[in-house]
Amino acid sequence: MKFNYFDLGLYGGVELFWMVSSILPELGIEQYHCYGFEACRQYALFNKEHHYNNEKVDILNYAISNKNGFDTLYYHPNALGHSIFSTKQGVTTNAYERVESILFSDWVKTNVPDFENSFNVMKVNIEGAEWHLFRDMEENDMFRHFNLFCGAGHDVEKIYELNNKVEEYYIINEKNNITIHRFTEWKPEKNANIKQLIKEML
Repeated sequence: MKFNYFDLGLYGGVELFWMVSSILPELGIEQYHCYGFEACRQYALFNKEHHYNNEKVDILNYAISNKNGFDTLYYHPNALGHSIFSTKQGVTTNAYERVESILFSDWVKTNVPDFENSFNVMKVNIEGAEWHLFRDMEENDMFRHFNLFCGAGHDVEKIYELNNKVEEYYIINEKNNITIHRFTEWKPEKNANIKQLIKEML
């Protein structure tokens, strides 16, 4: 079975590096493809340079959104915290870049033809855009095709304009049995054993 890894919110790409250099080889998985999404052009270029010689890794300079088009990515003093939401805690409206945005379900349908017949893992850390992502996935019946979700947690609560959507967001998670297993470069000793979780599911 084909293995797909979708890394949404790369930043420095540490989790993608772990997946490609350690987790997949140790599990003996050779038939795989990794899709790394990063809204910030600087970080996307950085990751492209590090994976340019691996044809099984695609680095994509897109923001995950509720539409196909363009969004504004607002910068945060902590480089990990850039967001397409101007009301996210800590971002500035004075420093930003325009980024191409995608509706995840549309992108997958167009670019991953073997998606529904694959083992799919998603890491997500997109600074509040989980709201757009999970609503899109629910509306397009995508959750049932994912075997594992991982990442740093939930950032929707950090977005002021989404204060009235937080409850609905967690209802979507609960209704679709979504558990985000910790998988992040921040204090990695606290991470879940992603390799073991994948092994148990295969």
